[in-house]
Amino acid sequence: MSKLFNMTTNRQGLIVFGGEASSDFGMVIAQAPTFERAARKQTVYNVPGKNGAVIFQQDAWEDVPRNYDVWVSPEKSEQDLVEAVDAFEAWLNSKKGYQRLEDNFEPEVFRLAYFSGGVSLSNEMMQAGKATLTFTCRAEHFYKSGEQAVTVTNGSKLYNPTRFTSKPLIHIEGSGTVTVTIGGNTITATMTDYINIDCETMNAYRLAAENKNGDISGSFPVIPSGVQTVAITGTTTLVTIVPRYFTI
Repeated sequence: MSKLFNMTTNRQGLIVFGGEASSDFGMVIAQAPTFERAARKQTVYNVPGKNGAVIFQQDAWEDVPRNYDVWVSPEKSEQDLVEAVDAFEAWLNSKKGYQRLEDNFEPEVFRLAYFSGGVSLSNEMMQAGKATLTFTCRAEHFYKSGEQAVTVTNGSKLYNPTRFTSKPLIHIEGSGTVTVTIGGNTITATMTDYINIDCETMNAYRLAAENKNGDISGSFPVIPSGVQTVAITGTTTLVTIVPRYFTI
């Protein structure tokens, strides 16, 4: 999907959602979206007789909307506006759950978003239509640079350039009992060849459908802000980390 985005970013006002580009549906982005930022999930209690409030803040954030004002017109000469609208709505509505969302207004990041439908499209003489598309996004703006797998050994350093703690994907190749420690958290894995540890979903697996949660113990490592040291024990031939750095 990143390849598709990079191939088409020369077109002004581009959206790539669920691996398909807006430019393929005769869509033009009328203007850059506004900057919407997420609110932290928290509960505020006002206590009688006490100044201020008691605040319980979570390490989690609300979803946030991202709106695009778009023009839609037939992409092909033999196509009419109705067909063009049907095509772009089918593209958006066929995607279920959170999908990868990119645009060339903030090309260094991507979001996870879903589209819930409900488009109202103006009709400009059956030649074009204007609408506002609203995507509901998770709070994180994931850096594309944080998608690259980094090979690490015992004592390697990781640098998280953000203020937010990321939850990496760890791939270990080796045998026997192996421990990996990052950010004060140590996870222990017992394996015969390799294992993948997803610290976001808190799952371990070998193949996509081969659950290995019974082969791990301890705490899932995280990568706090700044420079972090990776500690590894046991017999390994390869350890890679996809850090998944993000900001809010």
